[in-house]
Amino acid sequence: MRLAGKVAIITGAATGIGRATALLFAREGAKVTVMTDKNIVKGEETVALIRQAGGEALFVQGDVAVAADCQRVVRTTVETFGRLDILVNNAAWSRAVPAVDLSEEDWDRTIAVTLKGPFLMAKYAIPEMIRAGGGSIINISSVNGFFANPAFPAYAAAKGGLNNLTRQLALDYGRFNIRVNAICPGIIANERTQAFFAEHPEEEEQARRCAPLGRYGWPEDVARAALFFASDESSFATGSIFVLDGGLSIQSVEPFVRTSFARRRP
Repeated sequence: MRLAGKVAIITGAATGIGRATALLFAREGAKVTVMTDKNIVKGEETVALIRQAGGEALFVQGDVAVAADCQRVVRTTVETFGRLDILVNNAAWSRAVPAVDLSEEDWDRTIAVTLKGPFLMAKYAIPEMIRAGGGSIINISSVNGFFANPAFPAYAAAKGGLNNLTRQLALDYGRFNIRVNAICPGIIANERTQAFFAEHPEEEEQARRCAPLGRYGWPEDVARAALFFASDESSFATGSIFVLDGGLSIQSVEPFVRTSFARRRP
């Protein structure tokens, strides 16, 4: 019960990392608002799973790229549960297309959901956290905020921006006892990724080999890190950009493309 008495909003909580985080937070005692835009059925299913397990949860439909929706979700949460302590900015959107071929509309949507959304949610959540005496904002970023992958220009730009937005909010609102941290996952086997692996078994094996730990991650791995940052156990952590990728980003590419380097492995 590390979150007993706390109230949390989790965006993009219909599936994957968002759902795993909502379920874990509820098990740890938090009252949870599940926010999603398009995947309403799955969002309501997340709430049903929490309630079946004896927790308290609320579903509110909303687009994080729309200020009025973000304000309404925060207001509804406070009206229902009486306060707001935790915000997990998990919602994201992307399209893997090289810059020359990427439409302006897809660029704008990626930035709007993945970067503007966390800004808007924080804008309306922070005043409620101040009234509650403090709070914790957890931004679900990505290792793509540090390095480039093929055909991800908008997503990489958004996640890089999210990392620095995390630092900026931490700097500006620390005096109000509001902590802001980011988690940067590597390869995470959410529902979509699992379906892709099922169709392409060779890709699953390659994903395992990418990380020194010899496995890819699961949504629950990210949820447990989010729980740490949401709880009082991390009371002295703010502005952290926490990499959670099984070691994916610590290595040079050379062992993967040069035989002589590969032979050096112990």
